Amino acid sequence: MKPLSYDIDHNQRTNPDSSVPPTPEESPPAASPAEFPPESEPPKAGGVNWKSILIGVGLGIVLAGIGGRIFAESSSDTPVADTEEREANPSQTVTAVTVGQQAVNRTLNASGTVQAYDLLPILPRATGLQIVDVRVREGDLVGAGEILAVLDDSVLQSQLSGALSQIDSARSSVGAAEADISQAQSARSQAQADLERARTGVRQAESRVAQAEASLTRNRARVSQARANLEQSEREYQRSQQLANQGAISQQEAELRERDVRTAREEVNQAVEDVRVAEAELESARADVLNAQANVQSSQATLDSSLAGIEAAQAGVANAQAGVQNQDAVVQELETRLNQTLVVAPQGGIVAERQARVGDVSGTNPLFTLIAQGQLELQLQVPETQLPLIRPGAPVQVRSDADSRINVQGRVREILPTINPETRQATVVVDLPNDEILRPGMFLAGEIVTETRDGLTIPSAAVLPQPDGSAQVFRLNPDDTVTATRIELGEVVEAQDESGESQVEVLSGLEMGDRIVVSGAGFLNDGDRVRVVD
Repeated sequence: MKPLSYDIDHNQRTNPDSSVPPTPEESPPAASPAEFPPESEPPKAGGVNWKSILIGVGLGIVLAGIGGRIFAESSSDTPVADTEEREANPSQTVTAVTVGQQAVNRTLNASGTVQAYDLLPILPRATGLQIVDVRVREGDLVGAGEILAVLDDSVLQSQLSGALSQIDSARSSVGAAEADISQAQSARSQAQADLERARTGVRQAESRVAQAEASLTRNRARVSQARANLEQSEREYQRSQQLANQGAISQQEAELRERDVRTAREEVNQAVEDVRVAEAELESARADVLNAQANVQSSQATLDSSLAGIEAAQAGVANAQAGVQNQDAVVQELETRLNQTLVVAPQGGIVAERQARVGDVSGTNPLFTLIAQGQLELQLQVPETQLPLIRPGAPVQVRSDADSRINVQGRVREILPTINPETRQATVVVDLPNDEILRPGMFLAGEIVTETRDGLTIPSAAVLPQPDGSAQVFRLNPDDTVTATRIELGEVVEAQDESGESQVEVLSGLEMGDRIVVSGAGFLNDGDRVRVVD
């Protein structure tokens, strides 16, 4: 027979042979009736209760043994055995996590319409012409200068052909005169080339003179320095020879000083030779300067003669060329008008609207509407009372209730300065990324991040919604029992890893480091003992 008794908190079994009663400081508080499930209530008449346990412990080992036997005999038909088995064996296998902390975004929800950041109307540059080709459709991405449509240019092409014929006739009348001056112009070109070469020769010769003078100066300085070095080396050699004779230094060191003297003499000789070479180069460079200057004078005289011949020949063709110039002006005007028959994109973007149709006549209405650079913006409507929460640059998560594919990240660019006096709402402009699924006119929802701060978070799978609208979790106790704990929830934190499991912020009810049940929480009751697995 193994007599057992309950301790004060009904969660552990104690040895009935203990003869020392717990002191008031050591005794835990009495458990409330709610902590006892029906199958674990203390035995009724004939069993052992809390008072009998305390009295038995106080009387001593003998009375405790007697009480234990009475307990064993009188409780054989009670549910104590079942209670023991249930307390010893966990009722559920669960997983648990520790309450952590991470950055939590406070968001503000708003909705609005997608607009083009810069909507460009493209009008025809030439009016009254029929549209013969339309090359783009709505939604097409175009580059700057790309042709969008072509207007009829047949009349202009005919006029251009006539003007070009008149130019050819005018140019043929001056062809002979231009042939007369071509030879003179060739002579002028040759004379100019000769003059330029002569001037280049002067500059090169003068540069050589300057280089030779600089080289001569450097070499003379080298001679002076080399001679000074030689004198110094000779003095050091003499001192070292004396010291070597006296035995103060080794003969080898004296020989090193002698080698320095030889090296210094060689440097002096080389420097003197360099001075001689530099003087010769200077004389040669000065002679080259004189020759180059003579060539310049001769070339200049030839050039002056050829220029005089050109001026005389050009006077004869001046009148004929004036007629050609007039026709050139006509051709340029026609070419400009022909270029205007091409409707081009002033800059890159997306074609938002296309009004041009083949067969229409161009007028003053836009043929296309272009979203400049394809940049869109979302204009969210926000109550004026919430404007202090919004800052430019704040991230905005943009979604659509109608299209689940739309889930993009934007940023607040600005808050428009005016507020609608009827709705008391302001417009918050959000820059949207380039995404082909976005279209002007879409009605989208945006979550504006108003604040980011650290908060306690738990997996959303651990939260159990209650019928009254509250939420609770099961907190894991050190003895592997669980306690149902009501919590207050905050923001939902999107999953930031590959698991895809979202987190939810806990505003109250838990503390950092608490462990809570995740998997299996829906099958637990308050006070159950569980087995935690990884």
